[in-house]
Parts: sequence; C-alpha cells; structure tokens
Amino acid sequence: MDNTIYQSMKAAVQLLENQNIIANNLANISTNGFKEAFNVFIQDKNINNVYKTQTKKYYNFSEGVITHTKRKLDLVVKNNGWLVIKDSNGKDAYTKNGHLQINAQGKLTIQNYKVVGNQGDIKIPSHINIKILSNGTIKEIEDKQNSISEKTIGSLKLVRFKKNDLIQKDNGLFYLKKNKLNENLKVLHDNTVRVQSEMLENSNVNPTKNIVDMISNARQFEMNMKMISMYDQNIERANQLFNVNN
Repeated sequence: MDNTIYQSMKAAVQLLENQNIIANNLANISTNGFKEAFNVFIQDKNINNVYKTQTKKYYNFSEGVITHTKRKLDLVVKNNGWLVIKDSNGKDAYTKNGHLQINAQGKLTIQNYKVVGNQGDIKIPSHINIKILSNGTIKEIEDKQNSISEKTIGSLKLVRFKKNDLIQKDNGLFYLKKNKLNENLKVLHDNTVRVQSEMLENSNVNPTKNIVDMISNARQFEMNMKMISMYDQNIERANQLFNVNN
C-alpha cells in the first residue's frame, strides 16, 4: 500500500512538471524561433531491484514555418546555426529569433538583448538603408548619382553547436551546457553558417498536440489524486476496524 501511494505521488509530480513545460510551449506559440520542449522519463532498475526514474529534457530543433516579412532587419539563421546575444547578466546566449531591432543608442537588439558582432559591437547609423548578406555581414547601401555604393557596418556573430550541447533557461534563451563550456575559450564565429534576410522563422510548437497532451496529463493527475484519496480512506477505515476490535 505504501508503495502504491508513493508511486502515485511520484507520477503526480512528474505530470505537474510536464504541465509546466506544455504551458510554456503554448505561451510561446507566437515567439519567433522558439523551440518546443518536452520531458522524457527514463526508468532504471538498480542492483537492489528498486526502480529509479530520471527526467531528461529534450528540445524539438526542427525548423518552424518561414514567413516572408520583406523587412530588412528580419532574418532566418540556416544550417543549424545560432545568433549570439548577451543576456541581462552579460553572458553569451543563443537564439533562433531573427527579429532584429535598433535601440535608441543605434545598437542591434533581439528582445532587448544586445546582438553580438563578429568583430565587436554593431552600431547602425540613423536614417540609412541597409541589407544583411547571407554570411551575416551588414552593409549600408547608398544611391549616389544613379550608382550604388556599399559600406560594411559590421557582421553578426554566427555559431553552430551539436543539439545535445545546448540547454534552455527560463528566459527562453539557449546556453552551452556546463560540461561543454570552457571559460577560457571563446566560441568562435562559424563561417559556414548562413542567414536569409527579410524572413522570420516562427515557433515550431504544435498547438494541437500540446493541448491534447495537457488534457491527457490533467486526467492522469486527477486519477493519481483519486488513488491517493482512496488510500487515505482505506487507512482511516482500517484504523476504525482496529479500534473496534480493541
């Protein structure tokens, strides 16, 4: 009986963890470049024949639907590449969100996080026409007397990692796992990563699947709560019988 209630409580906790992840997925349906997450529960039996469950978080890194925006500062990062930005603590983070903005200081940002340049900070002069090349180079376009001239402003830092090397934190950004991070070495720009401007990658969250999973989890949670309640009732009845017999 004790094992039954323990297993029910454990299952309920796991279902709550799943619900949190699903809720976060659904909350980010409209977040550009967002990657769907899910939990996998792995059950192992140790030498004492006791089952131990490990929870591992995985991400769906498949590409979301591509939207043509015709906006010069929108881009899609291809070839499994990532844009590098600085989080609120000044640490390098990685994102697929290519919706670039220019702040009041003329610096490129994504969701108010500063975009990292391959050769230092990128500052965009006001009132100019720009284009972003496929290698991440940002050019100023000038039309002078029917001739087009181009001037390099800066270049985006583009990187590539193995999928299992990344972990997502509560701010929605990805980071290198601690066992893959070398504090003494910088992650270098990858010249093979390419971008496509005037496009955006949408979230890859499947709303129908996540809603169905949420309903299923809620029903399973309710079932486990009923089992715990029945256990309490049985214990109470057993105590009453014990008192009567005494």
